[in-house]
Amino acid sequence: MPSKPWIEVAVDFLGPLPCGTYLLVIIDYYSLRLRLRLQGGGLTAKETVERLDRIFSRLGYPQTITLDNAKQFVGTELDEYTKIKGITLRHSTPYWPQENGLVERQNRSLLKRLQICHAPSRDWRRDLREYLLMYYTTPHSITGKTPTELLYGRTIRSKIPTLDDIETMPISSEARDRDLVLKDIGKQSEDMRRHARKYSLATGDTVLMQNLLPGNKLSTTFNPKEYVVMHRSGPRVTIEDPATGKSYDRNIAHLKKVSENAEGLTETNPTSEEVNENHNDPSPEFLPESSNSEGEFNGFNIGLNQYDESNSLPKKQQRRATKKPSRFADYVP
Repeated sequence: MPSKPWIEVAVDFLGPLPCGTYLLVIIDYYSLRLRLRLQGGGLTAKETVERLDRIFSRLGYPQTITLDNAKQFVGTELDEYTKIKGITLRHSTPYWPQENGLVERQNRSLLKRLQICHAPSRDWRRDLREYLLMYYTTPHSITGKTPTELLYGRTIRSKIPTLDDIETMPISSEARDRDLVLKDIGKQSEDMRRHARKYSLATGDTVLMQNLLPGNKLSTTFNPKEYVVMHRSGPRVTIEDPATGKSYDRNIAHLKKVSENAEGLTETNPTSEEVNENHNDPSPEFLPESSNSEGEFNGFNIGLNQYDESNSLPKKQQRRATKKPSRFADYVP
């Protein structure tokens, strides 16, 4: 058994399949992780090298590859590719497949699965994916661990419930602590740059929704139609149209709260006759009230008889006196 995953791998072909293609089977000797690639009926050495390179670009280059003596594996294309990538090829003895027995045993399991799905005319590609997921998440009888755990350090999630599905407190680590600190620093810096502020929006508030797809240049920024906040989860808010009952999900930045003081408030402009009557009527009803506190302002208490034309004239600003610098004291024009 190798010391690390993806150091020694075995490669072989399985086929032909009902569609006339072949499966390129790759298995890792350490984790027993299986990789499959569909290859056309040509089975040229160039296509084989291209598919191997796609797999190696994701998982890295192994040190050795064990394979048989098929014509695609003994050509110059694969030999030159492995020399450039630093990979050693180990060819098995001709007509002795037991020397590459691990991948041959996998081919037998795959072939059995394909025969089961071919009899009732089911989709063999879908059944093959389900088989691989079951294989990846089942502990192996030899290693006692799943292939994905040995290769990736964790078992990928399947439909079978596990203890990892229970939400628990994540384990504190140096990388996690550094991630939290740097993200908090970045958030504070970005909030300061954007002049962010807290948005007080709760369930039941009346809001206006921003026109994200305005029809023309004359469209307003916010739709005048009012909506009601039904639910809020962080920056995501669910609003509802009271008339139709249709709900929308929007970011809180796309909503504008309708002030309660603005509801039912109408503004009227007084006529000139009313203004003249108000100025001529000396009753206290039309006089501005005085301020009762420092923080309250009710208007200026200035009567018409107190108006002085001299106060309206702008005063001339006094000219500032200038002094000549001392270094020009001996200057004679």
